[in-house]
Amino acid sequence: MARNLPDIMRKRLIWVGAVFAVLALLIVGRAVKLQIVERDEYANRSKEKTEMTMVIRSIRGDIYDCHLEKLATSVVSDNLAVHGLAMKNYGDNFLALSKIIDMNYEELAERFEKTRNYMLIKRNLTEEESGNVRALNLKGVMIEKGQKRVYPNGPVAAHLLGFVGVDGQGLEGLERALNDSLMVPDKKIRVKRDKRGRVIMDSAGQAQEAPRGASAILTIDRRIQFIAEKAIAKAVVETNAKSGIAIAVRPKTGEIVASAVYPTFDPNKYWETPVKSRRNLALTDPFEPGSTFKIFTVAAALEEGIITPDTVFFCENGTYKVDGTTSIRDTGSYGDLTVSRIVQVSSNIGAAKIGERLGAKKLHNYLTRFSFGEKSGLAYPSGESAGKLRPVKNWHVVDASNLSFGQGLSTTALQLVMAAAAIGNDGVLMRPMLVSRIIDSGGNVIEERNPEIARNVISPLTARQVMAMMRLAAVKGGTGTRGDIPEYPVAAKTGTSQKYSVEKGVYSHDSFTASFVGLAPYENPELCLLVVLDEPWPSYYGGVVAAPVFKEIMEEALPLLDIPPSDPGGSPARATASADFSSNGSSFAPGAVPGILTDYSAANRVRAVIPKGDKGSPGPIPPAGEAGVSGMNLREASFKGTREVLRDKVKHQPGVMPDLSGLTMRDVKDALAKHGLVMEFSGSGMARDQDPRPGQRVAPGQTAAVRFAGIDG
Repeated sequence: MARNLPDIMRKRLIWVGAVFAVLALLIVGRAVKLQIVERDEYANRSKEKTEMTMVIRSIRGDIYDCHLEKLATSVVSDNLAVHGLAMKNYGDNFLALSKIIDMNYEELAERFEKTRNYMLIKRNLTEEESGNVRALNLKGVMIEKGQKRVYPNGPVAAHLLGFVGVDGQGLEGLERALNDSLMVPDKKIRVKRDKRGRVIMDSAGQAQEAPRGASAILTIDRRIQFIAEKAIAKAVVETNAKSGIAIAVRPKTGEIVASAVYPTFDPNKYWETPVKSRRNLALTDPFEPGSTFKIFTVAAALEEGIITPDTVFFCENGTYKVDGTTSIRDTGSYGDLTVSRIVQVSSNIGAAKIGERLGAKKLHNYLTRFSFGEKSGLAYPSGESAGKLRPVKNWHVVDASNLSFGQGLSTTALQLVMAAAAIGNDGVLMRPMLVSRIIDSGGNVIEERNPEIARNVISPLTARQVMAMMRLAAVKGGTGTRGDIPEYPVAAKTGTSQKYSVEKGVYSHDSFTASFVGLAPYENPELCLLVVLDEPWPSYYGGVVAAPVFKEIMEEALPLLDIPPSDPGGSPARATASADFSSNGSSFAPGAVPGILTDYSAANRVRAVIPKGDKGSPGPIPPAGEAGVSGMNLREASFKGTREVLRDKVKHQPGVMPDLSGLTMRDVKDALAKHGLVMEFSGSGMARDQDPRPGQRVAPGQTAAVRFAGIDG
């Protein structure tokens, strides 16, 4: 028995060794599995408890004006978020948070029940809210850095800029149109957190910078934009209008310098403003242009060679039946008018007759060449309307006549100002431009837009002839005198159009659109500005309510563009008494280029229409020729005595203003030359009104304004 004991022990030892070997193999196998096979899985489990994925939000690019002044930018803000895996007693936590951030507790709890993980609760906390949340020191509650879109100038250029939503995506205007450039994808990084779920930014995490989108540089001048918005807002309020637009462009490049719309809104809190007030009316809402359209009719007829500036049309003494039944009316009982005079006094009948002579097909062709009835080609932002210009095959008998003075079609403010700018650019129509460059975060240009020619619409000669006529409309005797600027002579056209009532199917007699479009300085146009007022009341003439707005904006804007004024106290509209007048008593039109446009000669005299004033003296001349405006109480001027008698009555008394009434332009010139006076004149025919008055003291070099009118017949 003792002999067998070692064998038994040996076997037992073998079994024990085998068991330990198996256990060792199991331990080694388990270790291999944990350290090698399942290493990544357990490492990830560990990281889930000590690390988390953090999203670094990209920073939206800025928007600048042409002088690199910020119009829209993004600033760092605090966002409140929770991580459900690290948070305990979320019910109590949400109750505490809801009191700080003024949010509904039940709503927060319900949202969290759906995710039970990461949840962004509120963006853009105030400093007070951020401090109070941090003071709670709640596990799983985090203050993250985000961004907030800010518009430093408030409502300035709001309709162009648009706005962004809570997620940082552009919703309207340039913010939406340029969204793909201004935004880049967010960056995701891993960060450590402590046992309370709070983020611990290590050196690697702290070095991470937020990706930044590209920035856009506009053609808008913030200074002029502010001036335009201030002026149009004041005008809408003072004239009781529904809305107003003021849009300014550079004729030579097509750059939009300002585009003001009122009512406006603050994009920093756009949700407080009704949707209709956030619509960019300059692009989206077409209107009937009225008499501002006459310059395009005249330009087309001049280009075709069927008229000249001195061609005479009989204007039917104020009422004209086109097709035997449809009547066109003027505000004055005009007889024979030259084309230049038709533009100056804004005769509907004269424009209609020019349109008839031009013909429907040619008129339609030129209007489309001016880009009416189609989008102007503005790249940004989107939403531009094409207006409405029916195909010529659908025109009725009277359409060519009505369209000639701006009735029966619709245009946007952008289309109209670009077409007018083409006349100031020697007939070259430019594409409108609002975004000049897009640059990346390093300042490198990634997109650049240069001035682009749409087409040559009319010849330089025709353009200059029309400009000279527009200049006449802005000086005495024209409808746009309230828009003229002595230091920066203006070429302009007024418009007052009746609004069409779709419900009644007729043009309204108490709803009007007043407009004024002009270029300055006349000699070398640097800026073209259109002002539109929708339903002003009780005054509604474009020359009365829109012209002063034009003047106010231009007077402040042109000096900012470093454009030098004309000679102090003078303008190209003035002619000295020693000027070289032709033998027929005519002179070059104010500011006109010699050989292009001459004033009204004796052969082209018009029947003068003078409103009744006190004791039969001439009263103020009302705006004339606006579409659909009823005529005023007028009488024909009459003069007595021969030229010789009138001339002999003028006695030269040094330092005393002579009585010029009834004299011809040549005789007035001679009389003023004796006194060394400078003559500013309007009209043609015989002298009817003067300033200074007869007998007043005058000094050499002083200006004398004289208004001439024709003799009946």
